[in-house]
Amino acid sequence: MIERLRGLLVHKAPLFAVVECGGVGYGVNVSARTGEMLPSEGSEIAFLTHLVVREDSLTIYGFLENREKELFLNMIEVNGIGPKMAQRILSSISPGDLLSLIVMNDSAGLSKIKGIGKKTSEMLVLALKDKALSISATAGERSSVSLPFAEQEAVLALHTLGVKDPGAKKAVEKASEILGRGTDASKLIAEALKHI
Repeated sequence: MIERLRGLLVHKAPLFAVVECGGVGYGVNVSARTGEMLPSEGSEIAFLTHLVVREDSLTIYGFLENREKELFLNMIEVNGIGPKMAQRILSSISPGDLLSLIVMNDSAGLSKIKGIGKKTSEMLVLALKDKALSISATAGERSSVSLPFAEQEAVLALHTLGVKDPGAKKAVEKASEILGRGTDASKLIAEALKHI
């Protein structure tokens, strides 16, 4: 498996790059967002990669950040979502926004992404909700383990929206005081957003 490529960026296009490593040029498929972040041709670059092996092809998908790769790998495990669709989804929405929609059970928001219907968006939320929380946590968005699960979930959702601690934690604690302990995460998130 090819997990990482580091070399010279010899060609870039919106959804594709060629990286020369040791005299070999590797074609790397990227999301549109990653494509926009690529340095100029001739620069050194390092991609986190995933190799998709098919009977008639070997395709490398590249990522500049671990969170995008984790989301990609988790999405392609969902029935009906292949690598190309996962790449299209990551081209349409930032990893943080995607995680936020999943954590908040917002299948309606997901279905607004081109190529994702209602059924697929519901499957994504169902399959990835727990994984989305762990991806947020491993990306450095930590919450206090002493909080109840719904509150931890709400803090992580605020992190994916760009709210940092201690503000996120304080807003969720305030929401929990107002709504009462045991309130589900989606209500906590909505209330916490009023206190940021």
